[in-house]
Amino acid sequence: MFAAEKWYEYEENYIKYGLDLDADRDYRRERKKARKAKKHIASAKDRKRAMLYVVVLAAVCIGVVIAGAYAASLKYQINSLISANTEIEREIETLNVEIKTANNISAIEARAIEELGMAYPTAGEIVYVMKDEEPATEFAMLMKDQAYN
Repeated sequence: MFAAEKWYEYEENYIKYGLDLDADRDYRRERKKARKAKKHIASAKDRKRAMLYVVVLAAVCIGVVIAGAYAASLKYQINSLISANTEIEREIETLNVEIKTANNISAIEARAIEELGMAYPTAGEIVYVMKDEEPATEFAMLMKDQAYN
């Protein structure tokens, strides 16, 4: 009961100073109702603007997705070309090694003897263009000695 008596004292003080508690309560209730009643209704212009923003945002998102897909496609093509280039470089290196081994004088000599049945000419089988240029020893053996020394 003590709280109720205290409340009445507060009310008397408010009335004494010219404040009406009931009117204040009514004002608060009306204000609360006005807030609830006041709904934000978007105008047609606001709706068009919002729709335009949504369309622009959707277009930007679609553009980003398309750009990402195009970049991925280019990256795939680049990787394919790099792997093909690497394969061709390996083949070129293999061919260069084969050329170097095939150009070796001993390889040429061995192939000529084995596959083609060639042999070094004897002194009687050599024909000279001019009689004065005839060497004293066997010409083929002389060339072979000069090639390996």
